[in-house]
Amino acid sequence: MMGHSRWETYKAKRLREMEADVQPHPEYEQAGRDLELGYQLREIRKRRGLSQKVVAERSGMSQPALSRIEGGGGIPDIATLLRLGAAMGVRFRVELVVDNDDTAEVEPLTVHHRQLANV
Repeated sequence: MMGHSRWETYKAKRLREMEADVQPHPEYEQAGRDLELGYQLREIRKRRGLSQKVVAERSGMSQPALSRIEGGGGIPDIATLLRLGAAMGVRFRVELVVDNDDTAEVEPLTVHHRQLANV
């Protein structure tokens, strides 16, 4: 039987090994982004005093579809985001940025509702 101090040493070693082997999973990262966007949409809707039913009707989608988006069940396309924004009386700004490149100067790309009206 392993003594307490040997077990703690072994456990600490295994935890270090596991942490070293951890690689980010793209699926987990995407799920995190889905959840964050859903959370933000839900908070905007609640702050505006709107129900899911009202926002869904105004944006031309079903209430279960809106609930799925708010629950992190996927990221809607830009046209859907624009419809949701119009339904809640807010505008969304989409920006493209370069990660890990401090030397590049990138102008933010702002997509306006009028530019995507035909999407």
